[in-house]
Amino acid sequence: MKKTTTLVIMLTATLQAFAGEIKVTANLTGFSDTAVVYLPNGQTPIAYQTLAQGKVTLTADVAETPQSYMMYIVDNNQPYLTELFVADETLQITAAKDDFPYQVKVNGSKHHIIKAKLDELQMPIHKKGEALKQEITALQQTAEWQKAEVQEKYVGTNGLAYQLTKELKQIEADFILNNFDNAYVWTLLPYNTTAFDKTFYKAVYNKMTTEQKQTELGKKYLLASQSQRLTKGNAFIDINLLNKDLKAEKLSDYFTQDKEYVLVDLSSVSCPSSRQAFEITQELIKNTDKIQVVSVLQSPDAATYQQFGAYSTNNWAIVYAEDFTNTNAYIQYQENATPTFLLFDTSGKLIDRWTGALVHKQKLEQYFGKL
Repeated sequence: MKKTTTLVIMLTATLQAFAGEIKVTANLTGFSDTAVVYLPNGQTPIAYQTLAQGKVTLTADVAETPQSYMMYIVDNNQPYLTELFVADETLQITAAKDDFPYQVKVNGSKHHIIKAKLDELQMPIHKKGEALKQEITALQQTAEWQKAEVQEKYVGTNGLAYQLTKELKQIEADFILNNFDNAYVWTLLPYNTTAFDKTFYKAVYNKMTTEQKQTELGKKYLLASQSQRLTKGNAFIDINLLNKDLKAEKLSDYFTQDKEYVLVDLSSVSCPSSRQAFEITQELIKNTDKIQVVSVLQSPDAATYQQFGAYSTNNWAIVYAEDFTNTNAYIQYQENATPTFLLFDTSGKLIDRWTGALVHKQKLEQYFGKL
């Protein structure tokens, strides 16, 4: 009897999870007839079909509640994608290749409308970003790009690219606060616990109901409202780590070494700038024994990390912070750009911080001489 009851509960849960059907009819121009159109939920395609004369119809079982899905098109090995915030609805999508990702027209959804409003508000910044990208690409083909000041102007810590990103995030922050009770806005909240400042975090937390404040997300926003980026003289915040052998340790373990400095490098295995900075760090550890470097890698899984961890040396530990972006320490640091470098003395007090590979060598030479 117990087994039968358990089976009934499982079947009921499954039916509730997939209580409806989504149907997507798309008219897409500019793509070849070999293009494949996918509808993924997370990493898993729930439907796919090859485009035929610019048209495709996709159907799949989905939940009644709205969720984020992606329309993902692969054409001649090139990806094109756009986000859909929809539920069990019938959608008509119209787009040319150049409309991806932000100008795709979606009709038939009562839920996607709010996402489309945010896209519209951010569109002028996206267009500036595309123009800037083309300008940078053209510059990279010239000798002018080799000048540090030129790179700093475009992609440096406070460069043009950074300023556009800041404008985009400000629009998003205002949008969140002005549309707080919308389901789509709540999908944005988990990604914004390190993107702004205390004022924003407090405003979000204050808008939450008593029940919402007790959720994990509510607790994260409370912590964010009490956190701020470290400044000179602040003490480091400990981080739970795994070493190259995937054995547990802590960031604090590296402040007991017989060194004058500890450089904490918050990096990502998927970040090109992080990899570029690794080469500079390698030159550093060849030229001085005054420093202990700890590269804290954000990685999708331990196996991916281990390829990098194998390069650890006596004074350069390449470690893994499992699920780091979902930890309290991540929120407390308020650092969301990779690579970010935090230089501490051995008592654990911050001396300096910098972001990006472009200024990494310059900063290291400031403290440790010519590399």
